[in-house]
Amino acid sequence: MYPEEVEQALKSHPDVYDALVAGVPDPQWGHHVAAVVQVREGAARPSLEEIQSHCRDRLAGYKIPRQLVIAQAIQRSPSGKADYRWAREVAVAADR
Repeated sequence: MYPEEVEQALKSHPDVYDALVAGVPDPQWGHHVAAVVQVREGAARPSLEEIQSHCRDRLAGYKIPRQLVIAQAIQRSPSGKADYRWAREVAVAADR
């Protein structure tokens, strides 16, 4: 899986400003796709079902996020590089 492909699909949602995805341990499947998103200022907070429906037309089924975490801001390096370790930690903590 290429995280950038899933992130692009997420960012094409009108309420999503920025997004990162990470694989999170799953007892049934080994791992599942978790989306950590920053909502656009003034936009409605999307539900997991809305995000999944939006992504269904853009991605293969196994790439659709099974978990949604709303973050105040997406953590990136000063050069803008994605911090996937941070995204995974946020998603794992939210899954507990």
